[in-house]
Amino acid sequence: MQKKKNYISKEDLAKVQELDLFTYFMNYDLDELVRKSRNVYTTKTHGSLNIKTNGLWYWWSHGIGGKSAFQYFRDVEGVPWQDAALYLKRLMEKIPPKPCACAILSSPRSFSLPARNGDNEIVKDYLINERKIDRSIAETCIRKQLIYETLNEHAAAFVGCDVHHFPRFCCLRATDDKWKKDVYGSDKRFSFQIRNNKSMILHVFESPIDLLSYMTIQKLNGKEIWNQNYLSIDGATGLGADIKDGNIPIALEHFLENNNVKYINLHLDNDRAGKDSTKKIQYALDKNYIIFDERPTKCKDVNEELIHFIDQ
Repeated sequence: MQKKKNYISKEDLAKVQELDLFTYFMNYDLDELVRKSRNVYTTKTHGSLNIKTNGLWYWWSHGIGGKSAFQYFRDVEGVPWQDAALYLKRLMEKIPPKPCACAILSSPRSFSLPARNGDNEIVKDYLINERKIDRSIAETCIRKQLIYETLNEHAAAFVGCDVHHFPRFCCLRATDDKWKKDVYGSDKRFSFQIRNNKSMILHVFESPIDLLSYMTIQKLNGKEIWNQNYLSIDGATGLGADIKDGNIPIALEHFLENNNVKYINLHLDNDRAGKDSTKKIQYALDKNYIIFDERPTKCKDVNEELIHFIDQ
């Protein structure tokens, strides 16, 4: 007797396609999930696969995405569509999935900016005289409340805001020491940045100081500086064992998802971490963006490059 072929009806296929990937993992393969941020997960198997709690997913290393678990098995795991559909159908019949996106969300960590000092003189002196940042650039950022001096530590506070100009991130750098840290509760998706919604060009840096240094160099060279996008990713990410499964910085990921960018200029540090992160980002994104590696070649970072440029 000829073996009956597996078959799935259009109705059952439609039901299977309604199962989003986040709900699938939460119900059937919880141990595979790895939390990346408050609303984003990745997996142990695919480090560049980002899954949001609303079900949407994107596989950065291959430039593909979707929402359904069916698409995931077909496009990421390479399972034939009929086998994937039948597997999910039987799984859902045996254990009906429970909606759980809201249930696992932890309460957001409280975030508030450190108290401000009465003036910004120490921070201005630090940026302009020690770091050689252009005075007009520094004062513009202070006026826009992107930079200020903290009350207790007299540190430089670099603020990152959402599209509504509401502070969501803050990192501190000492003006009289070498320490630096993020403020508790900071959301790295909103790292320090300067946006121009009309530009398709994005410059990426490891730190706010490097970002401001690059703007200063451009100004010294007679270039217009406020007509492009600048983003600090709050440090370089280390390269994983497999470049194909490496995560890209969450600040960069979030910026690209929410802005119309075509060209990415990487100005990461001229060290192992910076070079590895550059390779990772290029591998993950070069299918969808035109990427340039513009890291310093004779200096460690962009600020050192600025100081060397001025001292020549």
